[in-house]
Amino acid sequence: MARRMAHRTAVAAAAGTAMALSLTGCLGGSGDDPANGSGGTVQLPADTVLVKTSQRTGQADTFEADLTITDGGTTVRGSGDVRLRPTLAFTATLDEVRMNGQTLPAAGSQAILLNDVLYAKVPQFAQMLTGGKPWLRLNVDQAGRQAGVDLDQITSAVQRINPAEQTRMLTGSKDVRRVGQEEVEGVRTTRYTGTVTLRDALARLDPQTREKVRRWHADGSERLAFDIWVDGENLPRKLVVRGTADGRETSTVTVLYRDFGEKVTVNPPPADQVGDVGDLVGWHLGGG
Repeated sequence: MARRMAHRTAVAAAAGTAMALSLTGCLGGSGDDPANGSGGTVQLPADTVLVKTSQRTGQADTFEADLTITDGGTTVRGSGDVRLRPTLAFTATLDEVRMNGQTLPAAGSQAILLNDVLYAKVPQFAQMLTGGKPWLRLNVDQAGRQAGVDLDQITSAVQRINPAEQTRMLTGSKDVRRVGQEEVEGVRTTRYTGTVTLRDALARLDPQTREKVRRWHADGSERLAFDIWVDGENLPRKLVVRGTADGRETSTVTVLYRDFGEKVTVNPPPADQVGDVGDLVGWHLGGG
């Protein structure tokens, strides 16, 4: 029983780390004021800029992002490269996890999703689950579900940083306004700020995506306050979204975007460094 519980805890923690990791170009870079027309003289309304930004990001199949999430006493920081089409794939690194003021030993953990297979590099569990091999392998459609992880959970995590979906949600705002010009990582941008009710934000999404995104707002958020920095090609370079409920802040998500449309290559870890934990998951979580 003790051995079974130890494995169950390790697999769940590894899967959870991989999920946290999944929370983290050639289309942009002119540096022109995105609030202007092609001649640089006509300032577009802020709500029109959000629509154009949503449309523009929807054309990008790939992007790179740095992500920071604060939720109650927990802070997660990570980064990754994401390929949305033709099939979802990503590589991600977990940089920091803090809970109630304590730093957890998760920095440097990595995750790869490719062909519905999730690879997680969680050093503290390697000896327990894979005989010392640094990478864990979970087939998302099979053993992963027994560990409480399925592809829908992972894709919903990616939706939280998907720039097309995020900017589309913001188009439901009725009070967005232009703040002014600022630089983000050396790129000239225009900053916009506003709020949107969660109901109006979700209404902008298709039903399938709506349900995935809804999972990330189970904290009771009723309204989202946001700031978005848009470059000269109507691409977002930075996004800060703060969930609020009853006048209090429930969570904050900060994303830095770059390299829209750049080639993203996702490769599995070397085979001799991977331990397939599918059998262990089936045995220890399935009651064997």
